[in-house]
Parts: sequence; structure tokens; C-alpha cells
Amino acid sequence: MEPRPAPSEEIDLHELFFKLRSRWPLFLASLLLTCLAAWSYLKTKEPVYDFKSTLLVSNQRTGSKQTQELLQLLDSQEKVVKLEDEIGILTSTDEIRRTLAQLPFYVSYHVAANTWLNKLGNLQVRERALGSVPFRVLPAPNTPQLTGVPIYVEPQGNGSYRVHADASKGNLRRLNTSEFVREITDVHFDQTVKAGDTLRTPLLTVLLAPERNYPADPEESYYFELHDLNSLTADYQSKLKVRATERESRILELATKGSVPEKETLFLNTLMNQYVQQDLVQKNQVGNRTVAFLDEEINKMGRSRQESAQRLSTYRSQTGVVDVGAQSDASIQQQSTLETRRNKLNTDQKNYENMLRYLRENGSVSQLVALSGAGVEDPAVTNLITQLTELNNRRAALAVSATDNNPMLIELDQQIRSTKESLVSTLSGSARAAGIALRDVEQQLARVQGQMSEMPENERQIGSLQTTTDFNEKKYNFLVEKRNEAAIALATNTTDKKVVDQAAQIGAGPSAPKKPLVMLIALLAALAIPAGAVLLLDKTNRRIQSQEDLAKITNIPLLGVIPHGTDVDKNVMARNVRNPITESFRSIRVNLQYLSAGLDKRIIGVTSSVPGEGKSFCAVNLATELAQSGRRVLLLECDMRRPTITSYFNLPPILGEGLSSYLAGQSTLDQARVASGVPNLDLLVCGPIPDNPTQLLESARMEELLVNMRQEYDYLLIDIPPMGYVSEFIVLLRYLDASIYVVRQNYTDRALVNQINEMHRDRKVQQLYMVINDVHFNKTYEYRHKTKAYSYGYGGGN
Repeated sequence: MEPRPAPSEEIDLHELFFKLRSRWPLFLASLLLTCLAAWSYLKTKEPVYDFKSTLLVSNQRTGSKQTQELLQLLDSQEKVVKLEDEIGILTSTDEIRRTLAQLPFYVSYHVAANTWLNKLGNLQVRERALGSVPFRVLPAPNTPQLTGVPIYVEPQGNGSYRVHADASKGNLRRLNTSEFVREITDVHFDQTVKAGDTLRTPLLTVLLAPERNYPADPEESYYFELHDLNSLTADYQSKLKVRATERESRILELATKGSVPEKETLFLNTLMNQYVQQDLVQKNQVGNRTVAFLDEEINKMGRSRQESAQRLSTYRSQTGVVDVGAQSDASIQQQSTLETRRNKLNTDQKNYENMLRYLRENGSVSQLVALSGAGVEDPAVTNLITQLTELNNRRAALAVSATDNNPMLIELDQQIRSTKESLVSTLSGSARAAGIALRDVEQQLARVQGQMSEMPENERQIGSLQTTTDFNEKKYNFLVEKRNEAAIALATNTTDKKVVDQAAQIGAGPSAPKKPLVMLIALLAALAIPAGAVLLLDKTNRRIQSQEDLAKITNIPLLGVIPHGTDVDKNVMARNVRNPITESFRSIRVNLQYLSAGLDKRIIGVTSSVPGEGKSFCAVNLATELAQSGRRVLLLECDMRRPTITSYFNLPPILGEGLSSYLAGQSTLDQARVASGVPNLDLLVCGPIPDNPTQLLESARMEELLVNMRQEYDYLLIDIPPMGYVSEFIVLLRYLDASIYVVRQNYTDRALVNQINEMHRDRKVQQLYMVINDVHFNKTYEYRHKTKAYSYGYGGGN
């Protein structure tokens, strides 16, 4: 047969509350402990206060308007203030570090009142601000100091202080740089220093000055701790919270918390002032950099302006070009004049040459005709031509009437020849002069034409140089103007960030610890901790609790349950019919007779898994119940290793007689068998403990005993050793008509039932029944209704 399927794992609230209610002492103890813990926490926990301040961050770019206009020319990117960036700056390590470097927070002062809690240790300690203790400590920041260790200061009556410290370890650090020097183990020093003097030790270099406005209180003890800048920064950075008051608002809310209001408000105010001043410093730095940049650019531009002007002047000097337009018009006019002159000289030269050729071709006087002086502007030539013409006319007139030998004609011919020679000579000179003048004019014309051909390039070069010079001049003037504006803006620079609200405490009292919340947590813990423990123990408990647990692992029938009872209850059960234990065995006897109906003689074995489950107790009480019901019963104690049956009947130990002596042939049955004192119940107890109990139980004398006793008694109840340890149950199994397997509530592990369950499943054991012993009805949900069931019908109620 297979075990019945386990019921579904549904939460039964009634069962859950029953389990929790049954353990009410645990809840009461938990409530007392949590209340005590809450009270101790409220007494020892240092109160923490909340602080808040507000800061306006304007939505403007950094720097003055004039500076920004100038920087826009250099950088077109928009620089808009973002709240996330400003929050990041305010909460940054560098900003907080700069703030704390200005504050006297390297030393923290602590006071412990002389209360009974502090006699157990420094449990009730409060930190105080500077000026609230009888002394102040001024450490040397650049000297290695002992950090993280309480240093006690005891004011002495003679104006001195006793300074001492004891700790397992500490660190030597420079406070202002947080430079780690070394770790110190077994810190111990005890020295006395006068007020106002410097205490110098390898671990500490501090000046102790008295606080005039705060005298020492004999009911208080004082100590201080030194903190390096890095640890302070990390502490305040973790506490500082910055957020915008609203989504579109430019106002930031700064919040922190601490146990010393003076320190927290001073930190917030200093942080905001540092942030505002740093913004102004940054703006001034931008302004100074702008002015410096402009000065540098003005110097560069001044040099560029001078160089461009010099290049223009040099080029004009080299090319001779002053005014390109005027010089171009003059060159055109000069070219025209030179061309006209060249043409005239060319004409004159041709005229002179033609006249010379004519004169040379007509060498005789008589061949000369009248010369024309047209086109000849030379007065000498013209005059000679006129003379020659007159002479020719006179000769022609004279030749009409005169002969060739006429003296006058001869003289005229002589004058004509002389004049002609003069004319030829003059014409030759004039022709040569005209040629020279023509070549000179052509040279001048070539030079003018060359200059005119170079005029566009000169004009372009001069225009380029002039443009550069004009640009440099304008840029120079622009930079000078902007430099003056930037200097004025720098002189009048202000920050667009300002403190709206100075730091102030939120609420009238501390924000933590909150007494109602602590007490509520204590109450919830008082309920949750035992409830969780109960549920955890219940889920992890592998021991048999009820019939439901047995049903999950076996189908062996259950005869009944036996309630938990005191030793007194167990001792008087045979004489008290109203005893709940007696009633439970009566129920088991009835169930056994009903389940095994039809058997006239019965041998019933009682066993269990391990010692301590109550098998002997069950065997004794079941035998007693059967005897009281009118049956003759014999109880055999076959558990010869740990015999206990005699103790249930207040019988003296039988040293020489019993089952072991009978099976060994050392006594008769009558000598071994004794009366129990209960009518119809005889006992065959163990007797002397043998060395070989299994061998005795396997003997033929044991078989003969059981056969004979079956004829004499109605029931034979055999107390068999636990089957998980020895094999006597297997030895006696062949004689048994029925077997009772005893498990004990909250004692027998479920795994121990597997052995007997396998034997039952394999049909090696017939007529097998189970009994749950030592059941606490008031603690078991399944049997809660049986708490008063056995008192029914015996009075005590209405």
C-alpha cells in the first residue's frame, strides 16, 4: 500500500493563529525584549536634526553681457546653465572639500553623562559644538595626527588637562591633506598638559585652550576625535541632498542632517557662500582672460596694421604709383603727346630727307626749281629755302637777258650754290636731329606704354594692400573698443547666483529617532520575530506531530493518541479511572479489539523506532487497561537491555529471577512470574540483564513459553526493544498476532518510520497499528478539541 497523497498546501488561517496562540509566552518574551531594545535605542541613539536652505541659480550664461557678446564671435556654442550641472557642482567632492577646508571641523567634541547606561560603556554619548565643552582643541594640520580614536580630556583643578587614549588600533594622518602615514596598533598614552600649552607626542600635536564661557561639569566626561579632510568630505557628501524646489524652478533646496545644529547650519551657509563666491571668481577669471586676450589681439593687430601700411608705402615707392587713377590719365595723355610728336618728327625727318634727296639729285644751279617749305617748321631751313627761292627767282630773271658769263649771274650762281650747301648742311643736321629726337620719343613712348601695361597689376596690388590695411585698421579699432567694454564689465562684474534662505532647522525637534515609529517597529518586531520563528520551525520540523503527518508517509492504521501527562499522572493511571491517559488507553483497547475482531487469543508486541518514545509506558498501560476490562493478561518484558517495567508498578528490582533467568533455565516460570498488583495482570519482567538477549529470545524455551501462555492468558503483551537499534522485533515477529508501533509527538523523526512502513508495504508485518504518544492537545491544532474531551461525564461542569 502506498501512503495517502499529502493534502494541498493551502494556508489555514485558523490553524496558523492556533499555532501562534499556543506559543504566547514566546510572543510575550519577544515583546518584552523588543520594548527593552527600543527603550535602550531611544536612550542611547543620538538625536538627528534636519536642516534646509535655498539657493537661486539664474538661467544665464557665465560672464558679463559684453564679454559674452565678444566670446560669441569666437565660439558660437550656447552656454546655458543647467540645474543638473549646478547640482553636480554643489555636491561634488571638490566643492565640499573646499568648503570644509574653511571650517573648524577637524575636531569633534563628545560628552558622556554619568548615567547608569554609561557605566556599561559609552552608550549615551552626545556630540557638541565648539564652545559647548570646557576646552577647545587646535591641532597642527600639517603634523601627523591620531585619527578615528576617542581621546579623553579630564580638566584638572590646577588649570591643566589630563589627556589619555586607549584603543586597539588607529591611523596617523595629516588632517588637511588626508595623507596616510601609518597604522598604529595598541594605542595608549596618558599625559597632562597645562591650559594654553601644546601637547606634543608621537601620536598627537594639539593646543588645548580653555573655554572661558563653559566651565567643567563633574557629572560629565569629555573626549574628542580628530578627522582628516577626506573622511569629513565623504561624510558630508553622503548627507547632503540637493534638488530643485519645482520642475521649472531655478531655486535649489539644500538639505542635510546631523546631531549638532551649529555645525550643520554653518556647513550649509559656508557651502552656499563658497558656491556664490566661486561663481564670481570664475566670472572674473573669464573677464580677466577676455581682457588679456583682447590685449594680446590688440598688440598683434597693431603690429599687423603697421606691417600692412609699411608694405603699401614700400610698394608705392617702388612702383612710383601714388594715385593710380590720376597717373593712368596722365600716362594716356603723355602717350598721345608722344605719339603726336613722334608723327611730327617722323614727318619732319621725311621732309628733310626728301629735300636733301631733291637737292642732291639737282646738283646744278640750273636744275633747281622752286623748293617748297611746307611741313617744315625749322626757321633756319625755312629761311634758307626762302633765300634759295629768291636767289633762283633773281637768277631766272637775270638769265633771260644775261649770258652765262654774266658776272651777276655767276655771283648769283655762287650764292645759290652757297645757300644750297648751307641748306643741305642744315637739312642734314635737322634730319639727324629729327632722327635722334624720334628715337628718344619712341623710347619715351615705349616706357609710357610699358607703364600703362603694368598699371592694372599695380592697381590690383595697391588695392589688395589698401584693403588689408583698411581691414587691420578697422579690426584694431574694434578690438580696442571691445577691450574698453570688457574692462568696464570686469570692474562692475556681479554673480547671478544668490542665497535665498540661510540654513535653518526643519521642525521643532529631532527628526530621528522618532519615538512612535521606533515603538511601532518594536511592536511589529515583537510579533514578526516569534511568528517567523514559529513558522520556520514548523516548516523545518521533521518530527511527527499528528495523524496528518503520519498520513503523509504511511497507511498504517492509527489506534489512537495518548495525551501528555506528568509523572504523577503516569504513576496513578492504574488507580484513577478518570485520568486522561487511562481514558486514551481505554480508547486504544476498544479500537484494537474492533480492528482485530475474531481473534480469541492474541499476542501483541509493542515497539518503537528509538528509545524514549514511550513503548514500555504504552505496553504497561495497555496491559493494565486490558486487565481492568476483565481479561487475563501477561506482560512480558523482552527489552532486556533497558528494563523499566518494574518502576511502573513500584516493585523492587528482581535480581535473580525473571524472563532472562527462566529462558536461561535458571528458574521456573512460577519463580520468574510475579503479580503486578493490578487484578488479572501478571508480569514476566526482565530479571538479570543477560549478555545475549537475542539468543535467549530465539531459543526453543521462548517458543514453548509463548505457546503455553497463549493457553493460560487472554492477552500476551510483549515489550520489544526499539527496532531501529536491535533485531529482537524481527525475531519475535513470527509469534505476534498484532503489533503496535509507538511514535512520540515532536520526538520521532519522520524518516524513522520508513523502516516499519517498508515492512508493512511488503506485507512482512500483519496486523500492524500505530500509536502517537505524549501528545500536547493544547499545542496541536488537529487535537485541540480533545483538551477537555476526557473529562466528559466525570463531573466538573454544568
